[in-house]
Amino acid sequence: MTTPVLAVTPAATIGEAIAVLAGKGITSLPVVDDTGRLLGLLNEDDVIRARYLPEQRSAGDPDTGVMLGARTTVREVMRTPGPGTHPDTDLADLAARMLEHRLRSVPVLERGRVIGVVTWQDLMRAQDIETSQWTTP
Repeated sequence: MTTPVLAVTPAATIGEAIAVLAGKGITSLPVVDDTGRLLGLLNEDDVIRARYLPEQRSAGDPDTGVMLGARTTVREVMRTPGPGTHPDTDLADLAARMLEHRLRSVPVLERGRVIGVVTWQDLMRAQDIETSQWTTP
C-alpha cells in the first residue's frame, strides 16, 4: 500500500487534478470529502475520455477535442462509486479485481476513510517480497 495518499475533492478543478496526476506521475486520484471519505475516483482515462470522445468533439472540426473548461470540476468527470478495498483484503483477490475492472489503483479504506492506495507497482513489490523470485535492478 502506498501512503500518504494524494487525493482531490470533487470541487477541485480538472486543471488542478491534472497537475497532480501529471506532476506526481500517477494514474488516478481518490476523490474524497473534507473528512477523507471516499466519494469516487478520477483516472487519467476519465480525463482523456471527457476531452476526446467523439460525442464531445466540435461539429465544425472533428479532429479537435473539446477543451475541458477552466471551471470544469472533478465532480463532473470522476467515476462513482469509487472502488475501495479493506487493508486485510487478499492480494490475489485484489489483483484479480483490478485486472477485471481495468483499475490501475484502488483506495484502501478504513471506516470509509482513505488510508492508502494499492497500485500495480505495490502488487509487483508485494510479489517480490513474498516469493523473492523477482528482483529489482
